[in-house]
Amino acid sequence: MKKTILFDLDGTLTDSQEGILKSIKFALEHFGYDVPDEETLQLFLGPPLVDAFQEHCGMTFEQAEETYFKFRERYGTIGKFENTVYPNIVDLLAKCKTEQYTIALATAKPEHYAKDILDHFELTPYFDVIVGANYESGLLHKKEILEKALELCGNPLTDENGNRMAFMVGGDRKYDVEAANELGCISVGVTYGYGTEAELKEADAEYLCDDVDEIADVLDLEALMVRR
Repeated sequence: MKKTILFDLDGTLTDSQEGILKSIKFALEHFGYDVPDEETLQLFLGPPLVDAFQEHCGMTFEQAEETYFKFRERYGTIGKFENTVYPNIVDLLAKCKTEQYTIALATAKPEHYAKDILDHFELTPYFDVIVGANYESGLLHKKEILEKALELCGNPLTDENGNRMAFMVGGDRKYDVEAANELGCISVGVTYGYGTEAELKEADAEYLCDDVDEIADVLDLEALMVRR
């Protein structure tokens, strides 16, 4: 059985904070909304933005949707490339490829943006499966995105306890960890992204990694057929 690893994108493979936050501010200012403080803006990194606009800006669904479409005007042309690949990510992906893992991307970012970013940074060849959000079809939340990615990876087998033989790497926010745990994946939270260690521990991440080298250690040391 081939080993399966699913990666998040923002806050895991790339640091996309600049482009996302600039585009959020652009959209809010266009409609005359107050821009939240920097601490609150950090909470926009991870969940679907329509949800975040409602939660943190007090918008109705219709207002949030309108603001999200304005966000896409800037992000889709400029913001998605205000972005950098984290150190050693290419080495990690190459290592996984060499060891014949099935490698997937499972991100709440719209899929066409995710593909553009992977192409821009020449990361696409490392991935067997790429799944992102699709606003038009209603594929928005991490659990459903991860389910689709697992299906395209061939639905990695589960053990007698219902644990799936697949890593989900990228719980820089709780959403990845919660979805991974619910679907029986091995959840690997990264503390160098946009969340906090406390958030990841509360979400019950199986592993916490402070840098990319520690992710490599987890992938090397974990026996996929043996779960804690």
